[in-house]
Amino acid sequence: MFMLPLKILTLLLFFCLTFPHISSSTSTSSGGDDATVCIIGSGIGGSSVAHFLRQYSTNHHPKILIFERHAIVGGRMATVTIGGDAFEAGASILHPKNYHASNYTDLLNLTGKIPSSSESSISLGIWDGNGFVVKTLNANSNWGIVNKIVSFFNGIYLFMRYGFSLVKMEGFVDETVNKFLKYYEGVETRPVFESVEEMLKWAGLFNLTGKSLKEELVDGVKLAPLLIKELVTVITRINYGQSANISGLAGAVSLAGSGGGLWAVEGGNWQMAAGLINISDVELHLHEEIDSISYLGAYYELKSTKGNAYSCEVTVVATPLDELSIQFSPLVSVPMRQLQHTHATFVRGTCKSCIFWPKSCFRNSRTGGHNRGSSSSFHKHFNSQVLQ
Repeated sequence: MFMLPLKILTLLLFFCLTFPHISSSTSTSSGGDDATVCIIGSGIGGSSVAHFLRQYSTNHHPKILIFERHAIVGGRMATVTIGGDAFEAGASILHPKNYHASNYTDLLNLTGKIPSSSESSISLGIWDGNGFVVKTLNANSNWGIVNKIVSFFNGIYLFMRYGFSLVKMEGFVDETVNKFLKYYEGVETRPVFESVEEMLKWAGLFNLTGKSLKEELVDGVKLAPLLIKELVTVITRINYGQSANISGLAGAVSLAGSGGGLWAVEGGNWQMAAGLINISDVELHLHEEIDSISYLGAYYELKSTKGNAYSCEVTVVATPLDELSIQFSPLVSVPMRQLQHTHATFVRGTCKSCIFWPKSCFRNSRTGGHNRGSSSSFHKHFNSQVLQ
């Protein structure tokens, strides 16, 4: 079963407004002798900025303010509760090579949750609207040897259908992941990047942003069209609600998020963001949205929708600018991007299988179109970038 990858191997790309004018200006809401850093957004991006700022600020203790327009931290790492059971509503799984997430889990004494052997089975069915074009064997045996035998025959079946294209696809994903791992190098060997483009070029990932996943797999990797049509498209549809025409980089992330060893944090992935904020000694402003950011020479002035004003030496925007209406002065050019509306529907109902498997009554479905709800359902809607 393929799972949603939300923040798995995704670059933490922040639009940072930084200037070397670290003076004595402080927040108008409260005083302080050290530099003031304002972070907009309390998701994994904003919370990570606060954490690393504390970790590397050994000679001084900056004042950190985090602004969150919602009533809870975590950003896209959200959960919903239905009938007393909590379910991930955003970034639901983590890649085994997401070392930051692994380190956060250890640092915060959180517990990692790994899918059971039955959930991590490679059993697969692909429906084309008329019937199953691919259907592998399924075994939910308590005997490990039985599951291994079934997995072996499923592997042979998939190889007979897709040939060496499966091997090529795995090689492409591994190569992309290894390039991404360069970002985990220490600050002693990793340079400081002036732009996102420079950052991507350094790791060898920039070329993937200029073509679609389909173009890269056909022209570069030489995958069989059948594999792209049936398997790759299924993965990108489930993970991002898009076709193989998604950006090459985002598509590679999507493919990586369908591999083995995926895990999550027991109780919800949002706990990483909350935990990092708690240990980073920040001043958290919930339900306060920043309306404007003005550069006044030696500092930035931030004004919120509550009518408050804040003075900050450094301002970090760690939230998608597409979803905000921040007014920048001087004007900051933000390229227009086409967004796709994605819907997540959580439905609780009564079914016969509930007699034996109560948890199977809960389903999390994402569609690229309008909500397909029912009575007694929770509906969450958000935007995802269409990377063409």
